[in-house]
Amino acid sequence: MNILFVHEVDWLDKVVFDVHSLSEYLSLLGHRVFAIDYENAWQRDGLNLGSLRTKEFDGISRALPGASVCLRRPGFIKIPGLSRISAAFTHYQEIKKTIKDRNIDAIMLYSVPTNGLQTTYLARKFHIPVLFRSMDTLNQLIPIPALRRATKLLERKVYSKVDMILTLTPKLSQYAINLGAEESRVRVLPFPVDANLFHPGIDCSKIRHKWGIADSEQVILYMGTLFDFSGLDGFIRLFPQILEQVPRAKLLVVGDGPQRTKLEELITKLELGEKVIITGLQPYETMPQYINLASICLLPFLITDATRDIFPGKIAQYLACARAVISTPLPGLVALTSGEGQGVVYVSSADEMLKQVVSLLKTSERRRNLERAGLNYAKQVHSCEKIAHQLELSLEETIKEKRDGTTSKRI
Repeated sequence: MNILFVHEVDWLDKVVFDVHSLSEYLSLLGHRVFAIDYENAWQRDGLNLGSLRTKEFDGISRALPGASVCLRRPGFIKIPGLSRISAAFTHYQEIKKTIKDRNIDAIMLYSVPTNGLQTTYLARKFHIPVLFRSMDTLNQLIPIPALRRATKLLERKVYSKVDMILTLTPKLSQYAINLGAEESRVRVLPFPVDANLFHPGIDCSKIRHKWGIADSEQVILYMGTLFDFSGLDGFIRLFPQILEQVPRAKLLVVGDGPQRTKLEELITKLELGEKVIITGLQPYETMPQYINLASICLLPFLITDATRDIFPGKIAQYLACARAVISTPLPGLVALTSGEGQGVVYVSSADEMLKQVVSLLKTSERRRNLERAGLNYAKQVHSCEKIAHQLELSLEETIKEKRDGTTSKRI
């Protein structure tokens, strides 16, 4: 198959995620994979206003060695306010050109505002199926509140026109159905994890040495983008009480983001500079080393409209490395991992968080039970190989239905 992935963030600079793993695994299965992205974190170089020409990057492999994705990046005008508007036009032209020139059989769509409607229109015109990958409540990710309603309307349009929606969680499935998706066309496709990369037993001595962490210290790990809903500020305020009971504990935060400055100020205020480390962004291939370094892993997300229905991919990566996890009970996450039987301990308050962190740091037998349960769950549910084959079957199904004329989409 010739498959086109359409996204609206920077393919090359975005943290390696679902879109990279799935597209690259399909290429390893022998399919020709193309991608279109948008340089969302652009910066203007002097008076350079950008270009409307497309740039091409061939042989891209970020998640899986040996994979190959051909990335096409439409140009746009580098002026605030005009960047997305101009991209809407250049993306239309590039999607159309790629469909024709590369004889595309199916499209995997990850976006709505920038190029969602263009994709569904062109797919209908060229009689090829579109599968939408639902990973978030998209309108809640829009930083400008006034634009969220418009984005939600676009979500309704796109969800009603695509041939299939593949969601991360049952909660996101219901969300898509509520916005107009046909229930029979919505399926859960879990987050994929490459077991060749994320697994237990990895040597993490270099990471210990790099950050000055002694073998006797017990590491609590958070990995990921530092959004304001991370909940890390609340956990850091709690950390002195943890240290009273487990003096050799250390908090390692692997990532960067808008909340970092606030967290660093809090660390200084609480005089935790020797006990809390924020590493900033680190290479993707080192993530399993950081996870294996940890005694327990953390997801203290606040429950908001943006987080309520999601399944954070870091959870599956933690579990695949056989690490016990303490998490806020996000409904989307709980729907797939109900609790300790899948290696996850849920806490709903600061007191519970304190109690469970101390308990797991002090009780190695309980940790080992959670580690075994989580690893077994990750192997059964989040295998990248298994999920990529499921996606392959869904693509083949929608292509056959489209060619046989057994699907009818709304105009």
